[in-house]
Amino acid sequence: MNVDSTTSYVWIHHAQLAKFPSTDYQDLASAYEVYRATASAKLGRPYYPNVSMGWDSSPRACQSDIYTQSSYPFMPVVQGNTPQRFGDALRSAKQFLDNSHDLKTKLLTVNSWNEWTEGSYLEPDTEHGYAYLEQIHAVFGKKA
Repeated sequence: MNVDSTTSYVWIHHAQLAKFPSTDYQDLASAYEVYRATASAKLGRPYYPNVSMGWDSSPRACQSDIYTQSSYPFMPVVQGNTPQRFGDALRSAKQFLDNSHDLKTKLLTVNSWNEWTEGSYLEPDTEHGYAYLEQIHAVFGKKA
């Protein structure tokens, strides 16, 4: 296919949700960082990192079903995905980009703008307001 680089959409594609019914955001972030550290070597192509905001596919399940661990959407929910922890993950990804010599372009994907029914959205809400977007600005925004 002549692919010259790789990336991913969401951490759960590369880091297992280790505990049911919920996995802590920091545990998932740490597991993903292990994957990220060796992805370029394993894939034979430069790997551009991803930062996931969270994960909760339970809204996509039939709400009258018993929620037991199974296949999608009956998966663990990520908890503890605070704006501060999201900011920590962004800083970690920025450090990875800054220290990667095989990446010609500094590119980061973020999951996701509006995956409301998968618990992964950056759009402002009534609980955190603009806090997730403010974290992106704090890490990557232009300095005055």
